[in-house]
Amino acid sequence: MRQITGRRGQRAGWKALAASFAAAAALAAATAPQASSGKLLGLFTGLAIFAVVAYEVFRLCAPLARERDEGFASALVMLVLLLAIKGALLLVFPGFRVDIGTYQAWALSLVKDGPAHVYRAGYFLDYPPGYLYVLWAAGLLARALHATGAGFRVIVESPALIADFVLATVVFAWVRRSPRPTMALPAMLMVALNPAMLFDSVVWGQTDSVFTLVMWLTIVALSAEEYEAGFALAAVSVLVKPQGLMLLPVVGLWTLFKTGWPRWWRAGLAFSAVFVIGILPFQLGHRWDWIVRLYGAGAAYYHETSVNAFNLMALLGGIRQPDSATVLGVSFFALGMGLLVPLFGFIAWVLWRRRTTSGLFYASFLALFGFFMLAPRMHERYLYPALVFAIPLALESPQMLVVFAILTLTCLFNLAYVLHALDTVVFLEARDPLALACAGLNLALFALAVRYGVAGLGPEAAENSPLADLLNRLRTPATLPAGAANESGVLVAPPWIRLDTIVLGALLAGAAATRLWHLGRPPEIVFDEVHFVNQARHYLHGEPFLDPHPPLAKLLIAAGIWLFGDHPWSWRVGNATLGTVMVGVTYLFGRRILGSRLGATLAAGFILCDGMFLVDSRVAVIDIVYLTFAAISYLLLFRFIQTDGLLEKRKVLPWIGVALGLCLGSKLYVPAFTCVFVAGFIAYDLWRMPERAHPGRSAASATGSIRERRIIAGVTMVAAVTTFFYLLTFLPHYLEGWWGGIGDLFHYYKRVIWYENAVANATHPYASPWWSWPLMLRPVAYWQDFPKVGKVATIWGGGNPLLWWGALTAITIVAVRAIERPRIDRSFLVLGYLGYLLIWVWIGRTLFLYHYMGSVYLGYLALGGVLADCWQGTAEFWEHFALVFTIAPAAILGLGWGWGGLAFAVLMAVYAALLPRPEYVGKFVCAVFVACGLILFFYFYPVWTALPIERSGYYARMWLQGPGLRNWI
Repeated sequence: MRQITGRRGQRAGWKALAASFAAAAALAAATAPQASSGKLLGLFTGLAIFAVVAYEVFRLCAPLARERDEGFASALVMLVLLLAIKGALLLVFPGFRVDIGTYQAWALSLVKDGPAHVYRAGYFLDYPPGYLYVLWAAGLLARALHATGAGFRVIVESPALIADFVLATVVFAWVRRSPRPTMALPAMLMVALNPAMLFDSVVWGQTDSVFTLVMWLTIVALSAEEYEAGFALAAVSVLVKPQGLMLLPVVGLWTLFKTGWPRWWRAGLAFSAVFVIGILPFQLGHRWDWIVRLYGAGAAYYHETSVNAFNLMALLGGIRQPDSATVLGVSFFALGMGLLVPLFGFIAWVLWRRRTTSGLFYASFLALFGFFMLAPRMHERYLYPALVFAIPLALESPQMLVVFAILTLTCLFNLAYVLHALDTVVFLEARDPLALACAGLNLALFALAVRYGVAGLGPEAAENSPLADLLNRLRTPATLPAGAANESGVLVAPPWIRLDTIVLGALLAGAAATRLWHLGRPPEIVFDEVHFVNQARHYLHGEPFLDPHPPLAKLLIAAGIWLFGDHPWSWRVGNATLGTVMVGVTYLFGRRILGSRLGATLAAGFILCDGMFLVDSRVAVIDIVYLTFAAISYLLLFRFIQTDGLLEKRKVLPWIGVALGLCLGSKLYVPAFTCVFVAGFIAYDLWRMPERAHPGRSAASATGSIRERRIIAGVTMVAAVTTFFYLLTFLPHYLEGWWGGIGDLFHYYKRVIWYENAVANATHPYASPWWSWPLMLRPVAYWQDFPKVGKVATIWGGGNPLLWWGALTAITIVAVRAIERPRIDRSFLVLGYLGYLLIWVWIGRTLFLYHYMGSVYLGYLALGGVLADCWQGTAEFWEHFALVFTIAPAAILGLGWGWGGLAFAVLMAVYAALLPRPEYVGKFVCAVFVACGLILFFYFYPVWTALPIERSGYYARMWLQGPGLRNWI
């Protein structure tokens, strides 16, 4: 790391700090404690604390500004735009009203009474003084603007967004001046667009970004040998939130190991000075030890195992249980605090053996993550700063990138799940299965993080340790994941052989059997058939009607009725046919995008064995129609990408347009993303095609001009054909005389907007938020027959649990691969998965689990590819581990903690025994995963297809039966 400050900057900082301390002390001595509100003194001390933070921000960013770094300027513009968007989102998300209301009350109390009287008897205030300076400023601004209601709320929440902006800026600045300057932008986006951090600041309205910013500046200052500044910033972090104490052992040990006692004492004086300055205006009129009592009271307020943190204490003692309860005669409080001793002992060892910047950041990350995982009384939000300190490590190591990515998801789930509980049932169950599964995953990530530290302590450790030898062998496969790629980095489909015909035929036969067998059962309207079957009848009877969805899916139902009569089998036969076709298309598409017959077979098999795709193929609803045509468009897209020669490529484009037009004519909203997504990859493929320069023109200008024309022509051709076939789906409206011109189409759009506004606030007992879909928390009961006695029957709109959760694991693995080794197939899967999920964030209408099918379809392709890599021995150790761990929640929820835990323990024992045999371990993981998925398919098949089963069997299959969102019934 380059030094960006000198001794002159240190002396200037010391002088400013000393002047601030002297001014504050003089004011305190001259003020009568009984009479003063502390406002004047607070003004000076607040400015002094702000100066400490601003000094370090300036030290980091000023060199880039002086050098007129273009990347830094672009980053600032991007962050300003993101700040504006996040600020606008505050108007959409009201935050957690209890927390926001508390902040508003504290801000008003500070404005009215001053800091000296805000900590008064009978008034709830458990925050230390640091963040109160921020709330005081927010209260003053709100009063000056006469802000009330939403305006006041936005002002109170804005400091967290500003801190988020500054944090992303200083992360960019620090990485920009590191040995990896090109990674500055990715590092910045890992902060600015991190979903867990966004949820914390924007959706919840919490303040964790503020003290995380100060923590980051603390460690950055120490890495630059600014020890006094680092200790001063550490004092500010402790003043902002008590969680700043988690980092003090790292700060103290690092400084001691790097400098010795004299410098350590000087830095300690800086810590004391800033801490005393910070509490002075609040100290007036209080006992000398009031601040100690405040921290003690705050720590004792939640005397629970885990205050909604999904960690080790939650696993051992349950969520929000008294930490005075014992295990083996030891209280959970004593156990958790005792575990911190070996944690910080290991951290001290790391700092002693690895006195580098990466060692400092690793120790900081492990201190924060470890404290969250092991200590009692942890809140869900305390994982936030660990994510930021994982970023420098993620830039250096693929293993830590995996830890960062998965930890982001578990943190997001912890926050979202707890906030949903607070808004509905208030308290989670002590042994909430999803919470404990997430806690187990966090514990596994903590173990991986510790392993990373052990393996990275130096060459002598790796040479002398047999364990390190084994881990190093497992860390990286001998070859890259399967699938031959051409020179452009595009996978090539294997040549078609007789085996392909056999596999495709078997898949189609299995799909037809599962989708057509007893298709007419139940012999009555199911779920949304009440809308779509009636609308199909309207087409046949020539009766106009209003439906926001385009016509094609209803026309398919009408065709079945016209051909076979008006009965349940005929309503559903069109969807069953398309659902069968989709399995075959998935195999063909998988061969192209995965470059593997095995991967394609697994992906198509997962579509065949998933309940959501099975149910929507056996019921006359519309989702399977657009999904099938979307899959066809993907297949044609990759045929286009893998075709050489512009002339041959042109022949594929019209067919892509046909598939997209029929997709767009099947459903509202989602197919529009499909069209844009596919068109974007067409444009990208045309852009990267090499061209020869024309005589008399430079190669660059000729290539640029040709590329632009080629992209415009190609996208225009696809758009024209798409539009034609989309409009063609409305042809019955003209033939029936309902519409007379193009103006009626725009009138239809106007009525669609009216309809969507009318149902914007509708509710439904099976509705679920978009973020819960990857975890399958709230499936949809399409139909139920529950007599008072005897067997029951149901059509349960949920997926195959293991495959569903495995898709999330697989898409995470593919995302890491896409970052490490970018390739168009990986980018397609990851961007498509995220796109189909995130388009629902902005849609306020009632949402259901089946809206996730576009994402999980691509997730199943990723899962097929990753499992194929496992079988072929080209997957990495952490990928094996992640897939095996995905089996844990299915085993525990399906068999219970006793038998399920035992089964998973046996599985892990066999897996561990095979680790020294890399040629077998991947095959074992693939075989076990596929076998478990197949078993669950047969187990859940009755509740997907309305087969009568015993009442007890139905409830045994409903693994989640808790209150609120987490409910399968």
